[in-house]
Amino acid sequence: ATRRAHLPISLDAATADAGRELFEGCRNGDVTRVRKLVTPHNVNSRDTTGRKSTPLHFAAGFGRRDVVEHLLQNGANVHAKDDGGLIPLHNACSFGHAEVVQLLLKHAADPNARDNWNYTPLHEAAIKGKVDVCIVLLQHGADASIRNTDGKTPLDLADPSTRSVLTGDYRKDELLESARSGNEEKLLSLLTSINVNCHASDGRKDCQNNTSFSSFNIRCRGVI
Repeated sequence: ATRRAHLPISLDAATADAGRELFEGCRNGDVTRVRKLVTPHNVNSRDTTGRKSTPLHFAAGFGRRDVVEHLLQNGANVHAKDDGGLIPLHNACSFGHAEVVQLLLKHAADPNARDNWNYTPLHEAAIKGKVDVCIVLLQHGADASIRNTDGKTPLDLADPSTRSVLTGDYRKDELLESARSGNEEKLLSLLTSINVNCHASDGRKDCQNNTSFSSFNIRCRGVI
């Protein structure tokens, strides 16, 4: 069976054991409930009826930022893999939860983690059309050249909405104008390792040769 047929990204099943309440709290975003239930002994427990996911997999997949933050503060493992080899970052990326993605990356989640089929978080975001997540991943060192077990890169599998992010053409004119005008906030939101050398269609100089961009460049971690 293919990866998609064998392992759909679904978090409907919760564990039926004594820890079910914790998983339900993570799924539903009930941070008060999670605070009461989580302990050093169960923070990395596994759901027994599904893919052996952890509470962090559930919270990340459902976009429960406050719960994710609390779990991380209490020892949740960002590198934990479920039965399919997915880490919580894969789940957050697949469902487009950009704030959760940023939080997981801040806590050292690997943007190039590979599941059992060599799909990375960037594959997930690209396939599902999650533009904002693709940008965040690329800004944090995601490698767009990684191929899955079928030899496909994120660009090869990308939804039409995310293709331009992976080719460097996404909102290129806005990016160039931001570099010229010194709009650092816009640069932060658009600049990635892929579009850092983009050129204007009229042949004018690229982003990297712009003075305001260069000063921004020095302060921006991991973009180029």
